[in-house]
Amino acid sequence: MERYKEAIIDLTKLLDIEPNNNFALRYLGETYHLTKEAMIYLAKLLGIEPSDDIDETLKKKIDRCT
Repeated sequence: MERYKEAIIDLTKLLDIEPNNNFALRYLGETYHLTKEAMIYLAKLLGIEPSDDIDETLKKKIDRCT
């Protein structure tokens, strides 16, 4: 997830410089889509195994990304 955050930051900076940059617009959209998909599956995992130690780590990661 850290790489997605970095990509979002970098692509957003590029759009600040060039608001109509097709590359930045395309990949920023794809990155947001992938991040959302990842959060959906992590949330499902939390629902399946609510008592595991892994859940706390995943909850923290989800909270940081949302």
